Amino acid sequence: MIFEDILSKIEEYDTITIFRHQHPDCDAMGSQNGLANWIKDNYPEKHVFRCGLEQCNQGIWPELEVVSDEIIQSSLAIVCDCADVPRIDDERIQLAKYIIKIDHHPNRDPYGDLLYVVEEAAATCEILTLMFAEMKDKIISDQTAEYLYKGLLTDTLCYRTTNTTENTLKAGAILATHHINIPEINRELFDLDYSTFKFTSFLRQKVQYNGHGFAYIIFNMDDLKDWNLTPTEAKNHIDEMGHVKEFEVWAIFSEDEENPGKYNGSLRSKHVVVNQLANKYHGGGHANASGVNKLTSDELKAILYDLEKLAKDYVESKN
Repeated sequence: MIFEDILSKIEEYDTITIFRHQHPDCDAMGSQNGLANWIKDNYPEKHVFRCGLEQCNQGIWPELEVVSDEIIQSSLAIVCDCADVPRIDDERIQLAKYIIKIDHHPNRDPYGDLLYVVEEAAATCEILTLMFAEMKDKIISDQTAEYLYKGLLTDTLCYRTTNTTENTLKAGAILATHHINIPEINRELFDLDYSTFKFTSFLRQKVQYNGHGFAYIIFNMDDLKDWNLTPTEAKNHIDEMGHVKEFEVWAIFSEDEENPGKYNGSLRSKHVVVNQLANKYHGGGHANASGVNKLTSDELKAILYDLEKLAKDYVESKN
């Protein structure tokens, strides 16, 4: 059984490093921190380190750790919520002695020595929660439950995504049996400060919509400087567009700070599959939530055309 194989490796190594994807969201942070905390609670003698170069700006998370090459070289590395090697937020992953992949994205890049990929799961935090629950002699502390619940709640858009299943709700129920303050977690994750509240008004003014079911926003560097936002922070507001009835597919593109003139994007949909298109444009992800990277101006025009066609075809098929 895969649970037993993972547990056996955790028990074998004295040093464990835990990785996740670049531009981390709450599922990446929740699974990384939840797993690290679970190992520390159940194996206090082990040395556990969280690797990564970027912080998530949604919710409250532990400070980033400085991890040396020597530590990684001696470690079991576990990568959470990352579909392919180039997206891991620390290229030193290759130094590790043994690599385990735990993920719910389509398994396009089956890297690592041991893989546990559940593509039908709504979040990596769902996978970990159900895995921990199967290990009856191990504890899930309140802090671990809080980390995992944050990832589960956000990756399902508060249980609204099409891949929300009975297992997703079961995982949420398991976490809710612990002493986590669910209303407070919701406020932490979704309440806006006044500056962000004003930015959402600007964001809505920037929406381009042609009536065919597809809406998008393009932020250039001047927009981001005016609002003192990073491209990642701007793209994190994509859920603002998800509550409009007419929008079947929507996207936010932000100019890349390190590569002016190129754009990174977040794609979302209610029913239309967008990850196959994302694969075509240097990206990937879930069927209804994907990302693309470093698009040229011509590629940006092309993907806008393709996304509009996907949305229009779907809308017309329903009429």
